[in-house]
Amino acid sequence: MKNNKPLRALAAAAVAATVSLPAAALDLSWSGFGTLGWAQSNRGWAVERSIDRGGSAERDTLVGLQLDARLAERWSATLQLKAAESLERDHRWDVTPAWAFLAWRPDDDWLLRAGRMRLPLYLYSEILDVGATQDMVRLPTEMYSIAPSNEFDGLSATRTWALGDDELSLDAYGGRARTTARFWARDGLAPAKPAGANFVEVEVHAVGAALTLRQPDTLWRAGMHHVRTAQTDGSRIPVTLPWVELAPGVGFYKTDDSIPYGPPVEAVSTITNLIFTLGVEHRFAAHWRVAAEYARDIQHDTELGSNTSGGYVALFREFGALTPYLAWSQLRSTRGTRDWYRRLTAHPLPESLPGAGPINAAQRLTAETIWAADQRSVALGASWTPAPGHKLKAEWKRTAIGQMSRLVDTPADAGTIHDTHVDVWSINYGFAF
Repeated sequence: MKNNKPLRALAAAAVAATVSLPAAALDLSWSGFGTLGWAQSNRGWAVERSIDRGGSAERDTLVGLQLDARLAERWSATLQLKAAESLERDHRWDVTPAWAFLAWRPDDDWLLRAGRMRLPLYLYSEILDVGATQDMVRLPTEMYSIAPSNEFDGLSATRTWALGDDELSLDAYGGRARTTARFWARDGLAPAKPAGANFVEVEVHAVGAALTLRQPDTLWRAGMHHVRTAQTDGSRIPVTLPWVELAPGVGFYKTDDSIPYGPPVEAVSTITNLIFTLGVEHRFAAHWRVAAEYARDIQHDTELGSNTSGGYVALFREFGALTPYLAWSQLRSTRGTRDWYRRLTAHPLPESLPGAGPINAAQRLTAETIWAADQRSVALGASWTPAPGHKLKAEWKRTAIGQMSRLVDTPADAGTIHDTHVDVWSINYGFAF
């Protein structure tokens, strides 16, 4: 996220509050966490951005540092910095603030915060980056890749109710995030879009709420989120694509008004998503537990959007410090989205026709910006906890790709990767202190 004005204002307020306090009143504490990871596949093309046959440490490796300050009896501030794989360029690390907020507790039941916070989107949103708190090598990408950003700058309010041994809380929030979306273009469309990774700045406005129930053996979370997204350069998103017929049975879909054929392309500057999430973790025996999450992302304003359903189920069995697990996950776009991808890639114009090459390339590029997906995975892994705050984990994961997958980087001049599978072996070490 590049817009740091809210963070600068927050930092100034925190500094002013700290300076005005007596030294004895300021209570500082700090903590750290990180993951050192390696992942390797059996394919030459990359999955999840950086995993291929050559192996990579970029996918899972990160380091974080958090500072907490108690400014007064009911006032506090938190700053968390994270160094991880860059959102803005491949093969680069960036240091970014994951948390940076002021908090006020008017009483024990209310918590009000302002600044940069984590979206209460997933079951494990608050510990998303802290690998030492999770037994899986990585939280399933089929679920945890749905939102364009996991952080936002804004306001949140939390109301908590004590219900005997249970605790119910409601988080309501609103704000925005300026982040970067990565799109992979196998061939590109020179000079506007080069082949390979393309990074697009987007501005996201989000409001939503999440209801969380904590019981002695069970954790529940359900959420509803309204998200509006626009590209910061003012680019417009097509609502649909008109068909241009050149001859009976021969034609193409017009992707841009620079093509001097057919009617204008209807487009909008902002698209809206409604995201519904549901998650549960339950311990059903002394050493057994299960976790499951589901998300439905409903795209409005365009037929060419990321209408998806995603989720997973994971089963864990504890043997002292060793916890093996088995997980199944899936991410699938709706039939309408998958049909648009197929139309734009499966039947190109004959190359002998004048101008066919650029038109075909434009159709492929448009298909690749839809973010269509059709994949499911099974993972078998284990974690070992030698001491509190330390976990060593290993996993084998097989992903079956159906019609297509937005999590695959298709090589240049290659057809769409489909009806195949990829195996990924991962090992990492997570720590927190």
